[in-house]
Amino acid sequence: MNLIDRYLGRTVFMGSMLAFMVLLALAAFFTFIDQLGDLRQDYTALKALEYVLFILPRKGYELLPTAILLGSLLSLGALASNSEMVVLRASGLSILQISKSVLKAGLILMLLAAVLGEVIAPIAEQHAQKLRAKAMTGSTAVHSGQSVWSKNQQDFIRIGKIFPDSHLSDITVYTFDKEYQLRQIIQAQLAEYDGQSWILSEVTKTQYDQDRYQVQHLQELQMHGLVQPEMLESLSVKAQNLSIIALYRYLQHLYSSRQDASEYELAFWMKVIKPFSTLIMLLLALPFVFGSMRS
Repeated sequence: MNLIDRYLGRTVFMGSMLAFMVLLALAAFFTFIDQLGDLRQDYTALKALEYVLFILPRKGYELLPTAILLGSLLSLGALASNSEMVVLRASGLSILQISKSVLKAGLILMLLAAVLGEVIAPIAEQHAQKLRAKAMTGSTAVHSGQSVWSKNQQDFIRIGKIFPDSHLSDITVYTFDKEYQLRQIIQAQLAEYDGQSWILSEVTKTQYDQDRYQVQHLQELQMHGLVQPEMLESLSVKAQNLSIIALYRYLQHLYSSRQDASEYELAFWMKVIKPFSTLIMLLLALPFVFGSMRS
């Protein structure tokens, strides 16, 4: 029985991987073609290709269930067309036993989907978005713990939290002169982009002039050079691209602050169910295979 398990499992696994590679290659090709429309001086074709390579784990995670369905249909269908399924049934194996052997391969594919979606894809996706945003805007951002640091000309900007709707909180802007002497510190509780500039709320502005300093408390302050909106695409990751652990932690934050969490709840449960879709696809393929067998 172990020999049959290995044979059926290897057949399903290899067929699924073949379909997966074909679909992934097509996705990479069309994504690269789409990126060619955004080429500019810093975002070259080579950068676009690098971006595509880093988003492939996410694309693969999305395509894996479809690849398993197609691959299992083709591989098991080939066994049926070569009468190998008939031989297995004639040797005394029941449909349930054959299905169990196929589902054992499905468990390996389910583990592969979990690793791809929860470990590889989120890290690669974040790197891809940073790479593209840096090439498109010329800005850089560095994560340090829970905060994000960015540089804009002579300003060094620290952002405590970035919310999915592009709202920022706990912002500090350090402004230096050309000799890198500290000239100004701006601290704000919140920041919101109005389409043209950033509106900072609850602001404390400290200006330094040689041996003196002046402190101002402002309700609002308008800034144009805080963070480029395009950069937020790399700093604020979409819900569906977060890992289960990151989604769970963010849901706890939304619950504690009594914010609407419906979008992230949906993304969380879709992430939980996603690996099991590999088994579901195999179960969907089995009736077609057994239905084509001769009596």
